[in-house]
Amino acid sequence: MSHGRALAAALTAISLLSSSALSPSSAVSASSPLPFPARVASLNLAADEVLVEILPPERLVAVTAFADERGTSNAVGRVPPGAARFPRADVERLVALSPDLVVISQYTDADVQRQLEQAGLRLHRMQGLETLAGFRAAVLDLGRAVGAEGAALRLVERYDRTLAEVSRRLQGAPRPRVLYWSNPMTAGANTAIGALIECAGAVNVGREIGVSGIAPAGAERAFVADPDVVLLGQWRGVKAALLAHPLLSRLRAVREGKVVELRTELLVALNHHAADACWELAHALHPQRVPRERP
Repeated sequence: MSHGRALAAALTAISLLSSSALSPSSAVSASSPLPFPARVASLNLAADEVLVEILPPERLVAVTAFADERGTSNAVGRVPPGAARFPRADVERLVALSPDLVVISQYTDADVQRQLEQAGLRLHRMQGLETLAGFRAAVLDLGRAVGAEGAALRLVERYDRTLAEVSRRLQGAPRPRVLYWSNPMTAGANTAIGALIECAGAVNVGREIGVSGIAPAGAERAFVADPDVVLLGQWRGVKAALLAHPLLSRLRAVREGKVVELRTELLVALNHHAADACWELAHALHPQRVPRERP
């Protein structure tokens, strides 16, 4: 699988049938006067990973099939056995479960959302999933939507402590220039991966060269950018392809062995697990300042 296809697969895992951002007004807000839902279904991995930590098992009736996928999910082994698994957004099957709330995200396909609304299902949309502050707000909003605000707040408090400790340890540290690479894609401005790079005490080369969103950069452009470090996901064959590339294998960072592979489940985390991703990447970039294990 090519780097670009691997990245696309991971983004699909984040939200089933994802392809487009939606209007915030198109889904029921967390401040809805409706009673707290007793039966909650999730159609995006970011929600799966939050809900398994804040809801009693009997209230979580459906998650994505990706929630059980080691190397993609931070919720492996934590999803209730009785919860249905959805490899794709099957509206008919979802309606049969009679959920009181279905959690989607800003990446959920507009046609899928429309079908869910036409089926009379109540929706909550996670949004703002491009920044660290956005992840924090999305977790709290989801907690309010499902009536588990206290549990969500505890996740956010842990998230805040981790990010604050990373920031403290990186004060005054040099900022290496890091290029995320998923042939031919990179992460530019307004991306979760870009926010992760900056959180870990580095400069996002994708933003630096003018890329916005997850977009192609091209090998020649990446080579001219001359990053200090290349960041990869741990998809099969990604590093081998980089090392075999006729141009990118000649990058200074590659020749000097400054290639960082971040666990994919952290690289694509769009919730409180982004703090763990920040810590792990900060350790890889600044091992003298950030230990592997948190104190």
